[in-house]
Amino acid sequence: MSLKIELLTSFVLKTQPTNNELLLLPVIELTPSNDNIPHISIVSISVEGQPPELATKIKSAYSQVMANPPIKVSAPQKLKQYNCELEKPLTTDVDCTLKVEVEYFDSDAQGNPQLSQPQNLQAKCHIISHSESSTQSTTAIPTQSPTVAPSSSPTVTPSSSPTVTPSSSPTVTPSSEGKHPGWLAIDFGTSNTTVTLFDPKVQVSPKHLPREQEMKLRKSLAEWLNNKPIDTKPGVVTQDWENEWKKLITEISRELPNINDTNQSNLGSQIFLGTDIKYLLEGIRLIEVGLYQRKEWFRRSASKALNRIYHEVFRVPPLEWQSLIPVELDEITKLSEIPSELEIESIESDSIKVIMGRRSKQNRLDAIAQNQDITGKFHHSPKRYLGQPSSRLINVNLDGNSKEIKAEELVQSAFRYLIQSTSEYCARNSDRLSEGRFNNAVITYPTIAPPRVRQEIKELVEKLGIKNVEMAYDEAVSVAIFFLWREFGGDLNVGIESLKTRCRRYGDQWTQNILVLDIGGGTTDLALIDFTLEEIEVFKGDEDRGSGGRYYKLTPQLLGSSGHLHLGGEQITLNIFRLLKVAIADCLLTAVQAGNIQSDILTNQLNDLNEKFLNNNKFESGNLLAFVDKDNPETDATYKDALDTANKVLPTRWKNAKSSAPQQVFYTLWEYAEEAKKSVLAKGKTDEFVEPTFVLEGQKITELLASTNLELQGDGVNNLSVSLTLSQLEKAAKPVIKEAVGIAKGLVESGLSRQEKSQNSDEKEQLDWLILSGKTCGFYLVEEELYQEFNKSQSERFIWNSEKITFVPEYTKLATSAGACYAQNLRQFIFDPKESKPLLRKGANQLYIDVKNLLYFLPCSFTLRTIDGNLTIFKAGEQLYQLDAKESVARVRSEQPDGKLYGAQLKIVIYRKDFEDKEEQLWGSYDSQELQKNLEMTEKEFNSKIKVEFEIDQELNIKLFFCQGKPHYLISNSDNISSLNAADVTKISPLISEGRVMCNIAVNVIESATAMKTDAHTLVFDKEKDYSQGQEVFQYDGDNNSPEIGIISQALPPVPLSGEYSFYFQSPDPNTDKWELIGKLKPETKTEYPCDYYVSLDSKGILRLHQGTVPYWKSNKWECLKQEGYVFEDELQYEPNKIEEKKNPFSGIH
Repeated sequence: MSLKIELLTSFVLKTQPTNNELLLLPVIELTPSNDNIPHISIVSISVEGQPPELATKIKSAYSQVMANPPIKVSAPQKLKQYNCELEKPLTTDVDCTLKVEVEYFDSDAQGNPQLSQPQNLQAKCHIISHSESSTQSTTAIPTQSPTVAPSSSPTVTPSSSPTVTPSSSPTVTPSSEGKHPGWLAIDFGTSNTTVTLFDPKVQVSPKHLPREQEMKLRKSLAEWLNNKPIDTKPGVVTQDWENEWKKLITEISRELPNINDTNQSNLGSQIFLGTDIKYLLEGIRLIEVGLYQRKEWFRRSASKALNRIYHEVFRVPPLEWQSLIPVELDEITKLSEIPSELEIESIESDSIKVIMGRRSKQNRLDAIAQNQDITGKFHHSPKRYLGQPSSRLINVNLDGNSKEIKAEELVQSAFRYLIQSTSEYCARNSDRLSEGRFNNAVITYPTIAPPRVRQEIKELVEKLGIKNVEMAYDEAVSVAIFFLWREFGGDLNVGIESLKTRCRRYGDQWTQNILVLDIGGGTTDLALIDFTLEEIEVFKGDEDRGSGGRYYKLTPQLLGSSGHLHLGGEQITLNIFRLLKVAIADCLLTAVQAGNIQSDILTNQLNDLNEKFLNNNKFESGNLLAFVDKDNPETDATYKDALDTANKVLPTRWKNAKSSAPQQVFYTLWEYAEEAKKSVLAKGKTDEFVEPTFVLEGQKITELLASTNLELQGDGVNNLSVSLTLSQLEKAAKPVIKEAVGIAKGLVESGLSRQEKSQNSDEKEQLDWLILSGKTCGFYLVEEELYQEFNKSQSERFIWNSEKITFVPEYTKLATSAGACYAQNLRQFIFDPKESKPLLRKGANQLYIDVKNLLYFLPCSFTLRTIDGNLTIFKAGEQLYQLDAKESVARVRSEQPDGKLYGAQLKIVIYRKDFEDKEEQLWGSYDSQELQKNLEMTEKEFNSKIKVEFEIDQELNIKLFFCQGKPHYLISNSDNISSLNAADVTKISPLISEGRVMCNIAVNVIESATAMKTDAHTLVFDKEKDYSQGQEVFQYDGDNNSPEIGIISQALPPVPLSGEYSFYFQSPDPNTDKWELIGKLKPETKTEYPCDYYVSLDSKGILRLHQGTVPYWKSNKWECLKQEGYVFEDELQYEPNKIEEKKNPFSGIH
């Protein structure tokens, strides 16, 4: 036997010394016993005895294993235990038997599992309570009963991930003291979730190859050398290839110590896996040297393969170089990506206790297999609850207790679990990671998620103790940042030059247009981004440049974004689910019609069938399926009838059902639909003559029907079978993919056309790079649809080239959290280019990515509903500015062509518009009728007297400013506004008279003058201009300050290098045009976002410099509207994230 189960034969149950609610359970350890390394495929745990509820709880504390491929066990491994928590003290004696069953395979000569010879092993442990322990003794001798090639394997619910963990990895609770110095970035997805940690404690020397790249290099080289690939070359036979490989391997083996060249099938593993860096590099050197002595055709083939490997290796992002760590959310499998499925463990305390991931999914499958009521306990996609109405309640039945919980509580519990899991991961790795409470978090969100969703996420996470929650990066933008970073491969000197070769050059700038298409499990997110790379001159004149390193700035600009909140892989699974369900119903009705099986229930349903499904009053095979198995079946009115009929045969609609059976059947059938999608559709077409097909055998169909009380009789029961071919699955998937690609095509055309207009360019803008992310993008159908959509009319926007398309399966989910974490890293550690001079002199290139620039432009348009159609109030691509120096928020206000405000409607409705042909999304509304009633105005009075202006910020929150008449402006003493008394200096009073300024006032007159041009200054106020229509009313702080008439300038030019504006006036004397200095004004504070500066001049002759716009005289109380010029500020009321039940796979109506 090559494996032993180390387990006590008897164990006295007791609680932990520090916590009397947590039980101590026997440890299960799997130990390889000799030189043959075992490979474990199944570990099954069962517990029987008294009390039965405790036996069930003990079983759930151990992880079941179903591993494919089997897990290699070369060292003792301890089976993972979860906390076994008592809800109440034990009052009865415990007498249970714990049984462990293991299926494994011995290794063959090459170290691979002998899958044809499974081995079985089992051990038992008698678990008793303290009162019975006097008659029992404990021993460490395991009980084993091996068998070879059993007739059947232990019954274990399928699980996609192994659950064995090294025995040296104890469960550690994180330190509660201190604050964590970094932050975590959470990508809480509909189907899967990842977290990336920034920890400044992680410091890696850049002198060596990054760890991530080294791992990729080792794995790729080992695989290449183990497989010894053969190309098809004219005139070269297989034996020639084998001879060349043999010669190369002989030469390598001769030079390297400790190589066993008798087993050449794993020579790559011997050289590249588990060896030190010097051995790795020596192996590469010997391969390169050895190739020179091989024949040219062999050398060319091998060199091409090696170049591909090196290329892929240097594209691996060096996460640890940036102190970024993908958090292993699954402690057992060490995976950083877990299913988003959530299980409620406890509802008794104030906060809901949940678990997420593979364990939750496994528990759901176990519960279904045992016909347990799982109402409200498991939530396949808790992210769907974001933005739901606050009144949304979820009924949960747990251990006989029933409770209604709010949807947002469930979402918050998921974030709590992820934050806690990250803290525990830090604690388990405290030797290299910082510990402490997290104060900072970055949360990504769907690209077109409305502000209500973003606000809810922020509030929920803040309530968990996270003081600073950053919501600046949506999912598509985060993916773009990640892959842009990936382009540099960790080496700026090589990476930047490589990037330049793939860009279009305009003078001293290099540019690319990028489209990110992220089709995930539940949502589709898109971003169209233009980035510009330019070299910044850091050194002046003859300043010493040393070895000549260069400083680059990369500026990304968001040209547009779009997406769909209910379009992704789960919609494909739902379509396959419906197809499979109808196919099963069709199969059963056909068998009854033919007399192959007997069932009174099915016979009655057959007799009640709609005539649409009969031929000559008889049901024939395919009659029901035909209405679902076709392109766009939803357009056929009979489609719904076919689904209703199938549900009578196979009930899966569990909403408001009286029993748990429909829910159990639904989830079981859903797993089969997922299996069909992944095993057939994801793999796609093959070279085989037979079309790939998913088959559901009769036994599984019978098991599916067992919980519905539908009994089948007859010899044909075992012959039942349902098959779905690849072409049938394609028809189910194509509508989802086609819609996602259609959004991508519309966004590209709209965004690039808008860019052409803004640049006044006749040259057609092109899409240079297409980034595919999300697991669904791995389907071949996506690339086929993209090719067809962008190539069918020889699109000038995108010339199809596989080198311009990026899809990396291992980063389909991690890219989002890692990209957001890296973006925050860039924002937090911005430094002045001058500080990089020492590094530049050493020859090292430096790169600054201006991530914040992504926030400066509107990603889409917004329209206002009117009687005559929708009126655009904000345009996609419009630049945002910091309007208030005290608030670090970028905004822009609506503006009509004539500069006037909009007339207020009794009902204000605003839509989001991504591009011309895309259906507009209801963004929010405002009921002005309440204002009208409060002001005691008639509807006609309200419409004519009250005006409204809109303001939108970088997070797409919209404010409304209502005003009776023209708005007044506030000059506040508390703002510390820089000012000059221009009247005193000019000796002109009043400076404003009858709507005119009495002299010209300009900025930077002397500073702008040059030898060739002396009038390059900017005129701020023109004495020739009539300002009577543009005069404003200024209100001042304090009771003794009466309003003044004044005027406001247009935006000033950028602040001069001196950091201050110089204002001049021109004498009104017609005999002279001399400019004289009024004075200088300096902005009081630096702003985080781009900021325009304005000057106001009042009738007293006071000249004031304003950072951002001059603020309105405003209030957040509607009563202020009774006074003319007073502005009432309020928020747009956002629409809840209402999910159509038919688009939610887990609504219970399918």
